[in-house]
Amino acid sequence: MKAIFSIVTIVATLFFMTIIGTLMGGFVGWCVNMVFPVVNQTLNQLSGLQLDAFDMGACLGFFGSFFRSTLQSK
Repeated sequence: MKAIFSIVTIVATLFFMTIIGTLMGGFVGWCVNMVFPVVNQTLNQLSGLQLDAFDMGACLGFFGSFFRSTLQSK
């Protein structure tokens, strides 16, 4: 029973952290666009997409929540 609870807890944590990472990425993308609007325009040109700032940040936050750096320095 302990093992099942541990597995469910890990899966639920990963699920909610992905959603939180996506929302935080969208919020940060929106804030960056308010100060530096050229960043969103450049990312749209490089990617070939036409996304607004929140959507671009949400996409980057979603991918960033899965692909984290494993390099650690002391």
